Amino acid sequence: MKKLLLTCMAFILFSAAWVTPALAGFKDVDSNRQYQWAQPSIDEMNKRGILTGFPDGTFRPGQSVTKAEFTVMVYRLFPLLRNPEPLAINGVPKNHWASKEFAELYSTIRPIYAADVQDYQDESYQYKPEKKMTRWEVLMTLDALFDRMARPDEPEELAKELAKVKDVPQRRFSSYENYEKSGLPLSLMSPHLALIEDGEEWWGSDMDAAKASALFRFIKLGIMTPDAKGYFYPDRLVTRAEIVTILDRMRKAAGEDYAYIEIEDQEEPRSYQTLEAGGETAFGANLFYGGPDTDIVVVPAPEWSKNAGGVVVKANLRIESRQVMDIYVTVAGETTKYPYEEFANDAQIELTVDGVKSFHVRGEARYPEQLTEETDNEVMIYVKDAAVPWYEWSWEEE
Repeated sequence: MKKLLLTCMAFILFSAAWVTPALAGFKDVDSNRQYQWAQPSIDEMNKRGILTGFPDGTFRPGQSVTKAEFTVMVYRLFPLLRNPEPLAINGVPKNHWASKEFAELYSTIRPIYAADVQDYQDESYQYKPEKKMTRWEVLMTLDALFDRMARPDEPEELAKELAKVKDVPQRRFSSYENYEKSGLPLSLMSPHLALIEDGEEWWGSDMDAAKASALFRFIKLGIMTPDAKGYFYPDRLVTRAEIVTILDRMRKAAGEDYAYIEIEDQEEPRSYQTLEAGGETAFGANLFYGGPDTDIVVVPAPEWSKNAGGVVVKANLRIESRQVMDIYVTVAGETTKYPYEEFANDAQIELTVDGVKSFHVRGEARYPEQLTEETDNEVMIYVKDAAVPWYEWSWEEE
């Protein structure tokens, strides 16, 4: 009887070890020095069931990852980052094994931003679930999904800073016309940056600016970085060892409670900015083509900041405009108009936003019929936490 009991206990212990590979480890990782750098993240992601091993006891750390596999991993790791009313995602059949994850995850953003094929001329896009992902594609997909995550202050000469990354090319053009003729792909998934040098230096397009900002942010936060020689390897396929390490870092940087925030009364997807305790944001437009219009999402300050966990209670708003632009602010369903005259001499207004998840700010030209393409129609709206002063780099009149 005692022998039988010992045999049963041994069987139970053996079974427990078999079904909990996070505790048992993987034979192609534990004994392989090549992947020691990824060991903690592999164990953590396996324990959480984000990416597990194979029946033969291996993890296959060098195996590449498809868009579908990546999508399911993010979906599992961030359960709050799901849209309960998802859209259909182009390129993902309803009977695909990951169709639910694609729909709920990429409906939290404009799906075109994370698509494998992007056409901004007609706003069409397509996902390729079985496409093996490159490091650049992982970077830009995560940047789109986690746009509200804190952004480190970018240096004034961002292009110069990013030039240290040797294999993300920066092509320079003497004029916007030459840039348009270049044929460079207008896609966030292309690891190329374009700069116009026409008296001053500026990004060739909004997409170039977005790519530059994403690369700087992920390097600065230590989520995806170049090697010691300055190589980022943007076109290299991402491996299982790399992806669990990237997602583990993402979990720590964004927080496990990073959530999809639904903007109330929103019929069509709108742009949005985030505002955290101690922070400031800005957005603009050309009044000739329409005023600036965005949602300001109030988010807790990240754990690593001096305002960790804090939220904005009161916000200050000011504008930069050489045309008469009135401001409309909607807080908790109530819209208030602030006339252009209230912002004279760089004056500001104060908003109470205590307890709201988001508020809406819109600028509108009072006399649109007087605007011409030749006039200076560029405008900016600045919003900040009222508890802190404006940043020193605020605009200067020419």
